Amino acid sequence: MAKVIRQSMREEIDALVIQNNQTRLDLLKLRAGSVLHADASVAVSTANATDLPSSEALANALQTSFNAHCASAASSSTGQGAHLAADATNAPNTTAAAVDLPTTEALLNALKTAWNAHCALTSSHPVADSTNTVSTANATDLPSSEALANAMKTAFNAHFASAFTYQAIQISPL
Repeated sequence: MAKVIRQSMREEIDALVIQNNQTRLDLLKLRAGSVLHADASVAVSTANATDLPSSEALANALQTSFNAHCASAASSSTGQGAHLAADATNAPNTTAAAVDLPTTEALLNALKTAWNAHCALTSSHPVADSTNTVSTANATDLPSSEALANAMKTAFNAHFASAFTYQAIQISPL
């Protein structure tokens, strides 16, 4: 049923914004297209892993991005946020920060496991994301750590970007 609006212009605008935001969430719930999120998450921009220091930096950046992404739930009033519901099952990932090769390997392997579980979570996404899972071998040395970190960055950024083209509308006071 159509929403009837018989009030001032400001109230009409407010009603339209609320309706637009609710529609965005409804589309997400109806599993429209290949959209996994209401809003895109910020891409991981840390440089690719090419040595131990860059592998440590990327592993730590991936953990920060993963935790922020999983915590982002779309608000029913503003329409802003990524998920139908926050992923409290796989995040926050509390593995120790990467400071040397063993901690880098441990962090990357833990993130890979949590990431693949997050992608499959249909309580957060309208459908499981089987496209952006990570199948790269676990980190066991520096070359495999570099390969895994770079593969995860690619997968994270593709998954994060799978969102509505237009952002929710929010009206600020004059």
